[in-house]
Amino acid sequence: MASGTATVKAVISGDTVVLMGASKTGPPPEIMLTLASLQAPKLARSSEQHDEPYAFTSREFLRNLLIGKQVRFKVEYKVAAINRDFASIYLDDENVCVLVAKEGMAKVKTLEQSRDGCSPDLEEMLRVQEIAVAEKKGIYSEDGTKAALHVSWSGLTGEELLGRFKGQQIPAIVEMVRDGAAMRVILLSTMQIVNFALSGVQCPRVNPPPGTEPQGPAPFSREAKLFTEVRLLHRKIKVKLEGTDKFGNLYGSVIHPSGHNISIELLKNGLGKMSDWSSEFLSVNTRTEMRNAEKSAKLLKTRVWHDYVPPVLQATDTSLQGLVVEVVSGDCIVVALKSKNYEEQRIYLSSIRAPRMGNARRNEPNAPYALDSKEAMRSKVIGKTVSIEIEYERNNPNLADNSVMTFASVFLESAVAKKKGGEPKPRVNIAESIVADGLAEVVRHKQGEEKSGHYDLLVAAEAQAKASKKGLHSTKPSPEPRITDLCFEANKAKQYLPFLQREKTLRAVVEHVYAGNRFKVYVPKENCTVNFIVAGIKCPQPAKPSKDAEPYGEDARRFARRSTMQRNVLIEVDDMDRMGNAFGPMYIGTKDFKNNFGCALLHEGYARVDDFSIERTSASSDLLQAEEVAKKARVHVWKNFAENEEETTTKVAVKRTSDEVLPVVRLSEITNATTFYIQNVSDRSVATIEEKMRDFTQQVGLDGKAFEIKKGVLCAALFDDGQGPVWNRARVEAKPTSGVQVKFIDYGNTEILPPTRLRPLDPSLVHHPAQAKECVLGFIKPFDTNAEFAGDAAHMLNDLAWGKNMTALVHGHDSNGRLSVSLLVNNKNVTESILEQGVARVDRKAIRYAEPYQKAIVDKLVTAQESARRRRLCMWQYGDVESDED
Repeated sequence: MASGTATVKAVISGDTVVLMGASKTGPPPEIMLTLASLQAPKLARSSEQHDEPYAFTSREFLRNLLIGKQVRFKVEYKVAAINRDFASIYLDDENVCVLVAKEGMAKVKTLEQSRDGCSPDLEEMLRVQEIAVAEKKGIYSEDGTKAALHVSWSGLTGEELLGRFKGQQIPAIVEMVRDGAAMRVILLSTMQIVNFALSGVQCPRVNPPPGTEPQGPAPFSREAKLFTEVRLLHRKIKVKLEGTDKFGNLYGSVIHPSGHNISIELLKNGLGKMSDWSSEFLSVNTRTEMRNAEKSAKLLKTRVWHDYVPPVLQATDTSLQGLVVEVVSGDCIVVALKSKNYEEQRIYLSSIRAPRMGNARRNEPNAPYALDSKEAMRSKVIGKTVSIEIEYERNNPNLADNSVMTFASVFLESAVAKKKGGEPKPRVNIAESIVADGLAEVVRHKQGEEKSGHYDLLVAAEAQAKASKKGLHSTKPSPEPRITDLCFEANKAKQYLPFLQREKTLRAVVEHVYAGNRFKVYVPKENCTVNFIVAGIKCPQPAKPSKDAEPYGEDARRFARRSTMQRNVLIEVDDMDRMGNAFGPMYIGTKDFKNNFGCALLHEGYARVDDFSIERTSASSDLLQAEEVAKKARVHVWKNFAENEEETTTKVAVKRTSDEVLPVVRLSEITNATTFYIQNVSDRSVATIEEKMRDFTQQVGLDGKAFEIKKGVLCAALFDDGQGPVWNRARVEAKPTSGVQVKFIDYGNTEILPPTRLRPLDPSLVHHPAQAKECVLGFIKPFDTNAEFAGDAAHMLNDLAWGKNMTALVHGHDSNGRLSVSLLVNNKNVTESILEQGVARVDRKAIRYAEPYQKAIVDKLVTAQESARRRRLCMWQYGDVESDED
């Protein structure tokens, strides 16, 4: 007779089980066995039958005891008339037949009733049965409730059950599995048996509906059914009712004690496909998990996906990062890709469609809400770093060549930002955000078409936008602004000049970049577009249809495009030329932290100071200083510049009537008695840079990263000021054998560091100007390195000024381009205090060329020096130390 070990797959009744063996290939063998010498109450198998008393209680005992467990079995006899095998089953070496008899859950057949055979433990079974009868256990109980407990085949309709239990976790037992995603379950709260299917999953049918082709079980249907049976059949689970179909069949989710989601497991193993219509019953997060599971099975060509052909992409790298440099429409952006040396690529957002932008040349108007959609996209992504997941490509229907449109999901990164508890914020899906604003629609793809990997999030966002009647889904017409274009009408532009000059600073948006310093800007306040030129500088010109590009012309235009295109900027209109082009300074950033873009171009070596127009701009000193930095670094247009080379043009001196005042400054480094660095803390520029560098440190950690170290390169250098190491901006000055000499551009100090304390600087931190400005004390004679009182003067400067907020009067620049200043602490000139102690002396040549408006300051300095001389302090202790040559 048959014997062996097997797993209990199903418990049919209180005395019958289905055992499943092991199999390396193909479906595992199964055998149905009835416990030898036992007879349990019969359960109803259809709505026409009725449960015998205690039938459900008896089956529940055996189910709880055996389901899913490994047992030994031995077939004791067979009844040919009913083709049934009767066996002894052992759980942990204990005969289950004896256990069932002992608990009174089935009747023991006597020897006279066992014509075909009996259990070898019949005597023991009869003995324990007598005890169970005496103790009124199991079916011998007088508890009418247990006797009456039975399963109902009818009762509440699917809609009624859904209305009563929707969203609740209801205890249930899976009674039968029709296919991988459809089953019959007993709802224990109502003891009703109902048809139940998994939301969002469709598995191959074992018995397809009549009339379908081909006939017979669908491929992989048996595998799907077995997969679910092994995990759920006759298991006690919880179901969550979520919806019904038109026939009243219930759909929902299974909550398994193991925590695994059977729907996701079926999809992951290629035993089912997503059902879009029933997936709408599920939460967005669950749908997303299921989509990801289906996607992994598709890529691996698992089972039902064995003949799946993935889309062939021209893109070799499907995960990219880059800087958004242009917004074409509400569903299309241009990104400068980091991995491709910032090559620009047009990216379309997967599975959404924004209103179409018009074409002025073809006299095509914008579709309703097209401008709103584009503007919303611009405000969200322009100038920001995004992550791109390329998902599919399409041939461009508007072009005859083989060019393709790249469709991707695009995300705004927020790795630095943290939630409470330290968890990173989730990435922002740009397509979902635009759809949620009601400014784009979700594409309804054809069967088998590739779609966004986040399609369900898009559908949910669209449903919310429709419910809220946002944007496209509203009943209000789209407002179409009427913008006055002044770019090609010089006379009209000049008529607007007084309006553009009413306020010193105007907010604007750069709409186009012609060259490094030439732009088309939109001015919202005046509702007009105008050509704008950054004053005080000249840039090499990019290529034109009839003319090749000048050296670095394309680079300058590319730099300007990536820094300003479609960005919010601040402009000051100084005047307008005869062609109607406005000119003046342009600032990028915010009012609290704005950078002169002319300085940025000069700093990077993409421009030169224009001697003719610099005298007409208020930022001349900043422009000259930025140019000097580029000259020293010999970058781009200054690549072949020699310091002893005489320039062909003479800088135009800017006439002043008073010294420039920096209201609040602080010392950041003292080089010697008369040379130091200051930070202008009048606005938030310094604080903002420090915050950005702290965020940068938090993001990248404290480990260095290799890069090409060469003179003039801007990088991040690790520095510890006693409050913990932080990355700071620094410029490479030299590479001595002991390390790398760098200068911290926001503080002024110079250090020699090992390469392990250096790393590349994030591009977003490169273009901010240096916050430390090198200065000398005005009208003071510089010290020689080993001068007798140089140390005393330096200590005195430190005592008087370090750590204090001061006012700086900028008198001009010295021969090395450094700011010549006076520092005022509580309206007292620090230079006066140093001179009064006799540790420094005035520069008679500098006094000789002082401007008339500086006379009051100079007179006080001379008086302070005379006081020290009369008292013969320090350097004056032996009398006059000055010579006629001084």
